[in-house]
Amino acid sequence: MTRRPPGWLLVSGLVVAALAVLPAVYLGVRAAEADADAWALLWRDKTWGLLWRTLGLAVAVTVCAALVALPLAWLTTRTDLPGRRGWTVLLCVPLAVPTFVSGYVLLATFGTGGVLEEPLSRWGLPVPSVYGFPGALLALTVSTYPYLFLALRAGLLSQDPAWLEGARSLGMSPTRAFWKVTAPLLRPAFVSGALLVGLYVLSDFGAVALLQYDAFSRAIYVQYEGAYDRTYAALLGLALVVVTAAVLVLEVRLRTPRRCSDRRVAPSRGTALPRAPSSPPALLSRPGLVMDSI
Repeated sequence: MTRRPPGWLLVSGLVVAALAVLPAVYLGVRAAEADADAWALLWRDKTWGLLWRTLGLAVAVTVCAALVALPLAWLTTRTDLPGRRGWTVLLCVPLAVPTFVSGYVLLATFGTGGVLEEPLSRWGLPVPSVYGFPGALLALTVSTYPYLFLALRAGLLSQDPAWLEGARSLGMSPTRAFWKVTAPLLRPAFVSGALLVGLYVLSDFGAVALLQYDAFSRAIYVQYEGAYDRTYAALLGLALVVVTAAVLVLEVRLRTPRRCSDRRVAPSRGTALPRAPSSPPALLSRPGLVMDSI
């Protein structure tokens, strides 16, 4: 029998939901006051350009974050890397650093008057551009990959490594066994982590503003501060809400229920973890052996 939730919990949920919906309601009210000229501005080519640049940045950051997060999640769950717990904590540190700070570090290092601009120019080396799309991509990738890293790591920990060994015993190569056995089971974790990354990029203002990339959030701020009539800024904000809702609907479509379950999170008896590669991170983690005993 399903129990009804307590009254205070229901009221609290309704209050939180109302506060969350309030900005969208305000944008809807302001959009209803817009005249035909304001709506015509919304459908011009510049707005479509903002849309494609914002979505392009979100897709690019998600792909780059996945390329960074998946190897790190595998390294900290399926190998004998010393100090895995310590590395896991360190790899999540970017979650505590605002994207504005990441963008500032890029500008202070490679931007105009940056620390490395003069030495690189003096040595005849090219100075990488950190303005626009490249800088926003790098800053947001560094700031958001932990979302995918934690999701993929949880997905790997929920799988029994014996499944992968069974595929290897049937003659599959390590790469083929990963894509045939492990990757399909990681799909829910990847979709949930990618959703967090995408929504973060759509809502971010600090990195795109500091690195001068024309995304929706930056355009809304510029329009709101510089225009006498802020109706167009409200229309842009409402368009961003619609794009975000479309991303959420896409995530629901892509999410599929798991067809099997495995409650074991530790390797089966007799399953040995593969050795971690002899890389600088693995060697530097030797002092972190103490972390594994915590």
